Amino acid sequence: MTKYGVINNGELEIVSKDTERAKPIQYADIPEFDQTSEAVFESGYTEHDDHIFVDVEIREVVQDDGDEEMPL
Repeated sequence: MTKYGVINNGELEIVSKDTERAKPIQYADIPEFDQTSEAVFESGYTEHDDHIFVDVEIREVVQDDGDEEMPL
């Protein structure tokens, strides 16, 4: 399903297709990454004439040692 957005005050807002100035959002392909030590995050967006492109970046994440119990 295609998402639509507008850029207001430098921020990307998800809106309905019928919203004035709405453009389809195109997301970057997610590259291969190590899911045990890395995560994918949006890294910015660029407005083009006919769409808004959202780029991604891979970041390392801190590993949880798993010794502590999670509260219920």
